[in-house]
Amino acid sequence: MGNQNLKNYRKFYPLHHFVIYPAGLVLLVFSLYRLWKNINVNEEFVWIWTAISFASILIILISYMLRQHYAVGLQDRIIINEFKLRYFTLTGTRLESLPYQFSDSQIFALRFSEDEDLVELMSKASENDWSASKIKENINHWKSDNRRI
Repeated sequence: MGNQNLKNYRKFYPLHHFVIYPAGLVLLVFSLYRLWKNINVNEEFVWIWTAISFASILIILISYMLRQHYAVGLQDRIIINEFKLRYFTLTGTRLESLPYQFSDSQIFALRFSEDEDLVELMSKASENDWSASKIKENINHWKSDNRRI
C-alpha cells in the first residue's frame, strides 16, 4: 500500500461497500416502487412488497452492525490505548494529566501525525479546540494506519 494522507486514508470493504449495500439499496428502492404501484391494485402484492422492503432494510442494518459495531468499537479502544502509550513514550507524562482532555475523535485524528509533529500539533489542537477534521488538515507528516477496519 502506498503512502497515506488526508485524501486516501479511508478504507472500504468491497463486499459490504460495493456489493451488499448497493444491492440492498436497489432491492429496497425497487420494492418500495412496486409497493407504491400495487397499493390500490392488488392487496396480496402490497403485503409481499412490504415484507420485501422490511427484509431489505433489515439486511442493510444487520450487515452494517455486524461489520462495524463490535470490530470498530474494540478497535477504537485499542487506538486510544496505543495513543496514550505513544504520548507517554514521547513526553514521559500521562495523557490524562493534561489540563485539556482530548475527545476520542480528536485522538483518532492525532494518531495520523508522525512523532516529531505530534506534541506541537496536540498543543495547537488543545489551544484552539480543533475538531478531528481540523486536526487532520494540519498534519504535516502523515503517519499511515493501514490496518484500520
